[in-house]
Amino acid sequence: MPARRYTAIDFAILAVVAVVVGLIFFFIEIPYEVTKAAAGKMVARIVFYGLWFIGGPLAGSLIRKPGAAFLGEFLGALVEGILPTIYASSVLVYGAAQGIMSEIAYAILGYRKWGIGAGVLAGALPALVVPFLDYLLWGATITDVMLWVYMLGAMISGAIYGAIAALIGNTLRR
Repeated sequence: MPARRYTAIDFAILAVVAVVVGLIFFFIEIPYEVTKAAAGKMVARIVFYGLWFIGGPLAGSLIRKPGAAFLGEFLGALVEGILPTIYASSVLVYGAAQGIMSEIAYAILGYRKWGIGAGVLAGALPALVVPFLDYLLWGATITDVMLWVYMLGAMISGAIYGAIAALIGNTLRR
């Protein structure tokens, strides 16, 4: 079982992750909106949603302690929310929900696995809640079939970016 106490280094890493992913979250807003206008919501969601899920897998693979995935995602959303984001404070709701889902991935793995597979799972699980948040917060409605397509596309996107985040995290730990 890994050590559960956070060290000053863990908090410093968490702060860096929060700033880096918060800036990524912020700077993909415009490309997301442009892609949505040019190619449609579904394409934009599939291409970009995984980037909004990377805070959990990156922090989880770097810190490797319970709570790290949640904090990485939520604090990244907090940084995005401090900036003049077009999504306003809704980013905090998304960050909390996505962080919980990434954290669940590591909990399922008993906080013992931190490789690419864990990153894939931590990146994919947030896609299970995002369509419902889109509905609750933005009134986004889609058919049942499109819901599953959307969720699957977002899961694939999240899995890809989760794997990338795990690769980065594991490489930086060496």
